[in-house]
This record gives sequence, structure tokens and C-alpha cells, in this order.
Amino acid sequence: MRSSGAYVLIVHLPAPVTLRVGSLGPRSFKEGHYLYCGSAQAGLMSRLARHMRVDKRRHWHIDHLTCHGGTVGALAFEGRKETECLLASTLAAVPGVLPAVQGFGSSDCGCLTHLFLVKDGVPLSIVLDFLRSSFSERPRGGQSI
Repeated sequence: MRSSGAYVLIVHLPAPVTLRVGSLGPRSFKEGHYLYCGSAQAGLMSRLARHMRVDKRRHWHIDHLTCHGGTVGALAFEGRKETECLLASTLAAVPGVLPAVQGFGSSDCGCLTHLFLVKDGVPLSIVLDFLRSSFSERPRGGQSI
């Protein structure tokens, strides 16, 4: 059976870049680590494997970013589609984690964004550990990919 769930994709941009992001148009991205909240209704691991590839058709907002930055990894959480928005609202409340682009990845919900930038000087490991502990009740508890 193919599992469904939500994930946080970790993308590193080694340099600033301006990208055209589908209907959002041109957007500027600073150098740094980005966290993207997404979900898959079936085939969670297949979705994550797709995000890790550079050579792919650009379908989702995140595809524009992953084709320019290195995808470092992901945390996977089994659950319903709503978990994606819960992850985004959790990240929005973490000090040192900033909303990156309004409307990015959130065109099908009421969230401000599903893409966040980890500020310089904020250890990525602490942010990821916080997510793991916040969602520890979920089966898989934030399995690292």
C-alpha cells in the first residue's frame, strides 16, 4: 500500500537567485536553507524521490526552486493532507524561521505560504529537531530522508 502524508523538504540555495515561479511570477530568493511543507495523498516516498531529482517537469511551485538549489533532505510524516498546513503553521511560529514567498505552495489552502527561510545563524538541526518533537505523535515521527 502506498502511504500518504506530509513532508518538510530541505533545500539549500548556494547563492541568491531570481526565479519565475509559475503564476506567482518572478520572485527573489536569498542564499540559505529553505523549508517547504508539502503533502502526497498517495505515494509519499515517490513524491519525495521526485523532489530530489533536478531533471523534471516543473509542475509545482517547489519544482522551480529544487531545480536551482540542492535538495538536502526531507522529514516525512504520515497523516492527512491537513498535516501539511499544520507543519507550515508550526514553522511560522519558530523564531528565526521566516515566511519566504507569499502564496508559495499554498494556492489550495488558506496559509500565507508553505516555504520558509531559516535565518543565518539559526542552526537548521534545532529547527528540524523541533519539528520532529512537535509531530512525534505521528506514525513515523518525522523520518529523515
